[in-house]
Amino acid sequence: MAEKPSVTIIWPGLATAMQEINQSLLPEELKKLLKKAHFTANYYTFEKVLIQLFSAKPLTGADLPTATLRNPGQLSLCADPCYLHADRDRLLLFSINDLTMEEGTQIRECIQPLLNDFDAQLVPNDLNHWSIWLENMPDISLTALPSLIGKSVASALPSGQEQNAWLRLNNEIQMALFEHPVNQQRQSAGKLPVNSLWFWGKEDWQPSANAWDQVYGDSALLKLLSSACSVSFNSLSEWKPDQLEGGKQLLLLPELDLQNDWQQRLQLATKQQILPLKQKLRRYQIHQLRLIIPQHGQYQWRCWDVWKPW
Repeated sequence: MAEKPSVTIIWPGLATAMQEINQSLLPEELKKLLKKAHFTANYYTFEKVLIQLFSAKPLTGADLPTATLRNPGQLSLCADPCYLHADRDRLLLFSINDLTMEEGTQIRECIQPLLNDFDAQLVPNDLNHWSIWLENMPDISLTALPSLIGKSVASALPSGQEQNAWLRLNNEIQMALFEHPVNQQRQSAGKLPVNSLWFWGKEDWQPSANAWDQVYGDSALLKLLSSACSVSFNSLSEWKPDQLEGGKQLLLLPELDLQNDWQQRLQLATKQQILPLKQKLRRYQIHQLRLIIPQHGQYQWRCWDVWKPW
């Protein structure tokens, strides 16, 4: 007899909607279903949640193994463009997600000479995510960028044997970018300037050999993880609730953007993905259903849970 599938859904961005002030706006069917679940709180970022699901060992440090995923077979660190905002006596970090190709090229050309003493080459992975390729891995400890967005970086600066050199590099990069023409143009257009790079992604990683049988989604990170673990990767548009195969299925929904018709998107995803799986669970056609909401927690149902009267 074929193994019944188990389905895990990751829904980034839903954590804000789960706050008490917004819960009245959730679809009624979703609220009822959540009450029947076994809930475990977990405040990991989306990136840490996703990488953990493909990892053979728990991720326990402040960093993530993102550089290895971006640059297989190459010693490297993530070196993402960011904006450090001075707020009284703190520096708050904000990610940059709207660079053009020309802006990125000009900024990298400005920074590259500062990296020559480190035998490092600054390369783009895409428009907004960069890496430095290295001859030798530095003896420093780093902190993953996603966990710092909107937060102070004071306790997350590079530490370790070579920290002084890397702190000095940080300062030199910030001075070089301070009045860069690209940043002047961006500020005139009401955009955040790129005034620093954030180095991270050094954590060791061991991929899981049997993490998933099928994954569906449209995330670049999910595609990298699927490739590293030799898992079949499919676009979310290919997922059909009436054509589930056996084994462990992972479904990554688009991030819920609270600035852009989020209630309609919430209703649509509930109708198209969540409720069809609830019906399959009621009919004992799937073994288990999990809903993971980054920076909130995990809801889990077995067949008998959805029959609870409350």
